[in-house]
Amino acid sequence: MLETVLMKVYNTIDMKNIYIILFCLILCNSSCSEDVTYLETDYPQENIFAPAKGAMDEESLLRRDFFNTTGVYLLFNDTLTTYTVTSLSGESVVVNEIFNPGYAMTSSSSGDKFEFNYYDDIELQKFASDFVKEEILPKIPKEMHPFSFLLTNSMLVSKNDYGSYLEPELTDFYNGLQGTAVALGDVSILNEDERKLLASDLLKNIIIAQIGKIPAVKFEKFYNYSNEYYDIYSWNIPEPYTSVGLLMTYAEEWGVPFNSAEYDLKAYLEEVFAMSEEEFRAKYADSPACIEKMEELIKVLRSYGIVVYE
Repeated sequence: MLETVLMKVYNTIDMKNIYIILFCLILCNSSCSEDVTYLETDYPQENIFAPAKGAMDEESLLRRDFFNTTGVYLLFNDTLTTYTVTSLSGESVVVNEIFNPGYAMTSSSSGDKFEFNYYDDIELQKFASDFVKEEILPKIPKEMHPFSFLLTNSMLVSKNDYGSYLEPELTDFYNGLQGTAVALGDVSILNEDERKLLASDLLKNIIIAQIGKIPAVKFEKFYNYSNEYYDIYSWNIPEPYTSVGLLMTYAEEWGVPFNSAEYDLKAYLEEVFAMSEEEFRAKYADSPACIEKMEELIKVLRSYGIVVYE
């Protein structure tokens, strides 16, 4: 019967479509069998970024309260859940679902590798979560809030270099689709100035990572100052670069298109968070375009509730 059907359609469709039809027929035939053994799993149905339903331990209560207050999931461990998968042959395998800051829906690459030094004390977890809840999230619009925070004592990242991994390096921030990993260290021992410095650096990193949430049209006036010098050879840009509003932040980094709109904006974000308004104005006193671009940037950020300069 199957051969007859295929012969009738052979003259009107190509072989690729025949294979598709054959595959579908096989699937239909298989679905009618009463003796099929299905793949089994005890994968939890609840949201694996949230504490387990009904969990009342101190860490779960802390994480649940953080989410109820901010709308952002809170993690202190990169193991999201553990479950067992039973294969068709009956073999059982334990699977750990891991938080992956480098996850990308458009890439099959394994990305970078991470090693985390977790907080081993509930009090340290409270200090870290309170710091983010009180000194970071209220200062940025909800559009820029990450999906989740993984707060750790320290973090090592091994960069994926075309399939091989570079030596691990200490880092304190890594942003991705699943959330933002932050190594805050022991927040409880910081004095006021150190807390302000840590907060400013974390705010800068989050804003740079999430700046795409603000429509590009909002930065049109900012871009207009240097627009004619974007994406051209550097030797065609007047010197000093600051005379046309381009900063030197990324100008000497290999492979970085410093005179692109993306890196122009990023350079200014780096600079305004690195110094006070008075320091910025003094540093670029001979470059009116830089001063005006800074003012325009601050104006846009302020319109979204982001206050860089009081």
